[in-house]
Amino acid sequence: MKILVIEDSKSSLKLLSDYIRKMDIVPVPAETGTIGVDLFLKERPDLVLLDIILPDLDGYEVARQIREIETPGEWTPIIFLSS
Repeated sequence: MKILVIEDSKSSLKLLSDYIRKMDIVPVPAETGTIGVDLFLKERPDLVLLDIILPDLDGYEVARQIREIETPGEWTPIIFLSS
């Protein structure tokens, strides 16, 4: 299983990735929305943890782009993170 974590705070990204790794799940970290969308295409994660406020695209735009990438019948859960 792989979880894409899109979070611009380096400390939060590391903390979340460490927790995910401890559950024997592969974290796929991204610090911007653009990198996150690229990694979604490449890695096809099972779940996305997505910060709403990012330095380039906001989380809603990232989610929209992810939904456009998915093929009919494909649906990846997206959990929004907010402070």
